[in-house]
Amino acid sequence: RDEAIVVELYGMSQAASPKKKGPRRRGPRRSKRINETSLQPSHEPQAPCPKRTRTTSPLPPPSAVSLPPPRQPLPPHRLILAPMVGGSELAFRLLARRHGAQLCYTPMIRSEEFAVPLLERHADDCPLVAHFSGNDPQTLLDAARQAERCRGVVAVDLNLGCPQRAARSGRFGAFLCDAADRALLLRIVSTLSRSLCVPLFCKAEDSQPQPSPPHPHPLPDRRFAAVPPRLTQIRLLDEIDETLAFAQQLQDAGCALLAVHGRYRGSPMRRRDGPAHLDQVALIKQRLSVPVVTNGNVRSGAELVDSLLLTGADGAMTAEGALDDPAIFAKAIAHAHAERSRLAAERRRAKALKAQRRDGRHLTEEEAAVVRGRKAAKATLAQIKAISSALPPPPSAAPPPPFALAEQYIGLVEEHPPPGGAAALLSHAVFHLRRLCRTPLAEFGLLADLEACKSLAACADVIRRCRAFAEGSEAFQGRRRPPSYWRRQQRRKKM
Repeated sequence: RDEAIVVELYGMSQAASPKKKGPRRRGPRRSKRINETSLQPSHEPQAPCPKRTRTTSPLPPPSAVSLPPPRQPLPPHRLILAPMVGGSELAFRLLARRHGAQLCYTPMIRSEEFAVPLLERHADDCPLVAHFSGNDPQTLLDAARQAERCRGVVAVDLNLGCPQRAARSGRFGAFLCDAADRALLLRIVSTLSRSLCVPLFCKAEDSQPQPSPPHPHPLPDRRFAAVPPRLTQIRLLDEIDETLAFAQQLQDAGCALLAVHGRYRGSPMRRRDGPAHLDQVALIKQRLSVPVVTNGNVRSGAELVDSLLLTGADGAMTAEGALDDPAIFAKAIAHAHAERSRLAAERRRAKALKAQRRDGRHLTEEEAAVVRGRKAAKATLAQIKAISSALPPPPSAAPPPPFALAEQYIGLVEEHPPPGGAAALLSHAVFHLRRLCRTPLAEFGLLADLEACKSLAACADVIRRCRAFAEGSEAFQGRRRPPSYWRRQQRRKKM
């Protein structure tokens, strides 16, 4: 009976299958014990053995084993310029790359309105991530397939982080991460990751606390499929366990890199909710097996490196810090290499002081503190080495001042104007110049003059006058006021 079942399942008989002769065993042979009760014939009726059928398994639960490593390499992602609507156009991306940015995103592009010229490609703007929004899998797939054929585009990004009113009404961005749309979101990620030849990045924000979602929509089993890497960014849920479960679901759906903004989503009227919770980013990094990118609490190059040290993340993304200072990436590179040299020297000094104490020399309190902190310095040095190994060499020249950055941007935006005509060019120029030179413009009362400009040449003239006032080459006729004064005036006008 057993032989008949084997023949039915495998199409061969045990008697007919030749036994392979293995190597001859040496030494005494152990006797095999046979259970006599197993040789007795069984009179109980046995159900026929069912035939093996191939079924599709649902999406693995958060506790399941992760997918195999991605077969396509990820682009460099240690220092990343985040996507910004009206802020990460070609001219500003080129400025950020000139000062150390390794990976840049395009502004948000609606998938239903996508056209190839919206990508603003350039030979020096690579690697580039195309940033899309939408909630229809097929529409997003059609737009992503066009984008992946464009030169310089190394990944496609799905916007899951926009908290504005348009995202709520259009059902995209952060509002696609609610519990009611969780199955649709995972289906979009799976569809794009299976069908594209480039990695899929997803920049997301988590929703506010909701009831625990049911099991996601059934998806085919991908654990043995050859798929490209995917990247995702989320924000925090009110419960860390819920955030960890959501991050694990994205990883199991095929995400190859997760970018975590350590803030909550907030509301369309209030998009900020205090400082970023980098401790929760560290917990997500410990839970997942895919690379994790941190986002939040970055205002300088030193804070960019500190966020990598605090979270243990594989990369850091910044938006506000880069708008105020596009050279923040170069400053982070210089700070990482300087910190590596400082920690190495501190370790050598601690080793020498320890040897002197062993020889009987009495150490001062400061020297004893150096010896006690040698283990912590060793651990931090190992992290700094891992960070700096993925960064270019430190820049030889000092970072340029804000006025020099503003002049560089004016030259770049004049050479590479954004799509939309003269109105879009002027809007982008005023926005970036106001962020780059906000303090001196407010100090000399030139913010209103900049906003009233009607051409790029007029904007350049305002920046020239502001620089002359700041450097003293021209006398300023008026009262210099701090930026807080002008902020109070703007609030009074709104009231």
